[in-house]
Amino acid sequence: MMIMKVKEVMNKDFIKISPNDIGGEVVQTLYKEKKNYAPVIEDGKLVGWITALDLLIGCKHSKIEDLMLLIDEIKILKENDEVTDELIDEIIKNEDIAYPVINDRDEVVGTLSVFDLLKYYKNR
Repeated sequence: MMIMKVKEVMNKDFIKISPNDIGGEVVQTLYKEKKNYAPVIEDGKLVGWITALDLLIGCKHSKIEDLMLLIDEIKILKENDEVTDELIDEIIKNEDIAYPVINDRDEVVGTLSVFDLLKYYKNR
């Protein structure tokens, strides 16, 4: 397998959700952008992760901070991490769709999804 960095594959044009956003509005945003997930960001830093499933289970009037997965409940990638066979095996095993990606200053710089990996492999 060719060694590549997360930043070479990740999506840098991603939806940014605030913990104060309302569930119903986020559902509309995700639907419009055809996404099933988004990082929850406050002051440029990752504070959580929200998925369409979280929103489906939660109330459309709830704040995202009440619905999101907290950062200690999710896998977070660094942009200079290598995309390894182990990472791909973990994605498959856990049936994860995407992960948030941060830089050395802990700022969210992208997301890495299964679809990003598929596009990368198809285009190389």
